[in-house]
Amino acid sequence: MPINFGNPWLLLGLAGVAVPILVHLLNRFRQRRLEWAAMELLRRAMVLRSRRIRIEDLLLLALRCLAVILIALAMSRPSLRSEAAKYLGAGDHVGAVIALDASYSMAYRPGVGSRFDRAAEIVRNLKGALHPGDGVSLLVMGNRPRTLLRNTAFDDRRLEKAVADAAPLAEPLNLEPCLERLALLAGEMKVPIRECYIVTDAQAVTWGRLSEKARGALERIGSLARLFVLPTAPDSGENLAIRRLALAAGSLRRGTVARLTADVANLGRRPQRRVVVNLLAGEKVVDQHVVEQIEPGETVTVPLFVRFREAGSVRLSARIGQDGLETDNVRHAVARVRNRVSVLVVDGDPSDRPFSNETDFLMTALVPKAPAGGGATLVPECIPWMELPTRRLENHDVVVLANVPDLRRAQVEGLGAFVRDGGGLLVFLGDKINPVLVNARMRHGEESLLPAEVAEAVASPTGGGPLAAVDGDHALTRALRPLPPALMGETRVRRFFKVTPAAGARPILKIAGIEPEAPLLIEKTIGRGKVLLFTSTADRAWNNLPAHPVYPILIHEAVTYLTTRAHERPFVVGEPLVVPLARQSIQTSVTFTMPDGEELAVQVTEREGRRLARCEQTDLPGFYRVLAGENREPVVLAVNPESRESDVKTLASRDLAKALSGLPVHVLGPGENVVEAIRESRIGRPLWQLLLIAALAVLALEGYLARRFTRRLAGGDSSPAFSTREEVAKRRAAG
Repeated sequence: MPINFGNPWLLLGLAGVAVPILVHLLNRFRQRRLEWAAMELLRRAMVLRSRRIRIEDLLLLALRCLAVILIALAMSRPSLRSEAAKYLGAGDHVGAVIALDASYSMAYRPGVGSRFDRAAEIVRNLKGALHPGDGVSLLVMGNRPRTLLRNTAFDDRRLEKAVADAAPLAEPLNLEPCLERLALLAGEMKVPIRECYIVTDAQAVTWGRLSEKARGALERIGSLARLFVLPTAPDSGENLAIRRLALAAGSLRRGTVARLTADVANLGRRPQRRVVVNLLAGEKVVDQHVVEQIEPGETVTVPLFVRFREAGSVRLSARIGQDGLETDNVRHAVARVRNRVSVLVVDGDPSDRPFSNETDFLMTALVPKAPAGGGATLVPECIPWMELPTRRLENHDVVVLANVPDLRRAQVEGLGAFVRDGGGLLVFLGDKINPVLVNARMRHGEESLLPAEVAEAVASPTGGGPLAAVDGDHALTRALRPLPPALMGETRVRRFFKVTPAAGARPILKIAGIEPEAPLLIEKTIGRGKVLLFTSTADRAWNNLPAHPVYPILIHEAVTYLTTRAHERPFVVGEPLVVPLARQSIQTSVTFTMPDGEELAVQVTEREGRRLARCEQTDLPGFYRVLAGENREPVVLAVNPESRESDVKTLASRDLAKALSGLPVHVLGPGENVVEAIRESRIGRPLWQLLLIAALAVLALEGYLARRFTRRLAGGDSSPAFSTREEVAKRRAAG
């Protein structure tokens, strides 16, 4: 008969059976002195008496060993797992842990009801397998687990209210931590019959490729309880989703036009026609694009344009029409539009002749033509490098160093503070650069301001190589992506510096056709700001970029990128919102306003010399607002759902069972009688109570026999083991 042990480690207590055996063996070597005169009678009597004493001792030893075995087995909490247990009163108490998948694919609504509605109905049906007094825990699974009920006595109304209050979350299913919590809740149940039910839509992207950590967690749960996976009924799985909204080109300044791109994906099995994509600035539609057809599995990048008429934080949203899953039909972004951007250009090789110095091409790229009426929103200023100590860097947004041969320590300290407080730094190298000197001078504290260590200058072995993207998803390379490949192939970098990227640095562009890889543009984040290093020149001395159409695009995008703060990027639901504060800020707390209007006060913390406001409560998609800074200007942050969850295709019960093969999991499909299947698999009657009662009975019997045998040895027995000859003769005559 199969037996389940609730505490299998306590079976080690069976080793205690050796204790009475050792005591018995040690007593055999203990000498006994008997005072007796008739030695011949003693010898004859001892032969008979010792045989009986040995039998009595073995009987007591067996009872003591049996008591130890019964106690050890009772502590391990065994129970029967067979139909025979029914005759012993099986199924008295059950401990049930219910895990309800609430990831946002569960909000998919193929018809009248959603997947979550069907899952909630399955949970309600599970109540038929529970009885008053059974322990129940209810867990909601999303990006993190949420425990709604924890080992409470089963109550129909309480469980119904908890299920009714639950709702799909705008989060993906992060299976590993949810399974860890499920194992913890199962281990807390102090009943012999433990069951775990996972109610899910069996989304293919999650359950079709289980990680080793998830499989290990399922193994642990299966060793603690009977584990069931109950998938909801399969459906069509047709879904359109906006998977990304990002700035593709343009400047974030008042009066300018920016181009954004929205990635619209067809994650179903049928083509989708006439897909309308709207771009909203606040609540107003500012652009619209119609995609004639999107094939199954295809992602279409849609261009959308917006003119920034006012400065401040602009809330941008791309939206498509309604379908089965509303959560991923909208994507949010924030553009922090400035009235003006000031760029300080520092010329390391000034000259009086036009386009003979380092920065004339750079200044032309920044402002090709002076605007009428003096209403420029991008204001560059060029100075010789010797004048840098006289300038206040905090009056500028970006500083450009072009072939600057040397900087004083005070200037480097000032540049470091400027970047840490949110400024942008763009460094071009050239023939005035001494690698040993620049590496030593550009150190700021324990790290360098540069994203890489500079080595010697070298010429391209092929006479000049074109630009190539290292990180195709970077904001700067996205701006160059629409350019024709033939046009990009005309760029040539003839000479450059070899560099070794620093820890945490990120190569963006490289020179194609050179081995080993030669980085051309590298970035590094320092505090609230960023540094870009260009390993060639800003003029035409080492490359042809200043005379190429790619140059003004690259320069303007670099300025936009350097003036964009880290918190302006879109966040993902469940990801903490981190807003850096200025070093001089005296705020001790800030207030975050959630998309639903709820307010949350957050304490300001310091980490590595930086003051940060960190909000952990990001369960809702949309726009979050925080007052950070003494000027009380609100900072707006965009939070979007994880795009991976938009693929709502599910596994059929057969495929799910195949994915879970080798694991102690029972898959109960939608067509099965769930309650009946659970009852048939129940673990039977717990045996520890019976074993404990038997152990007490054995100990009582052993105590009684031990006292009786002891009295006999002391002479208290009315039937002595031997007699004198006269007593024997008298008994024979009387007989």
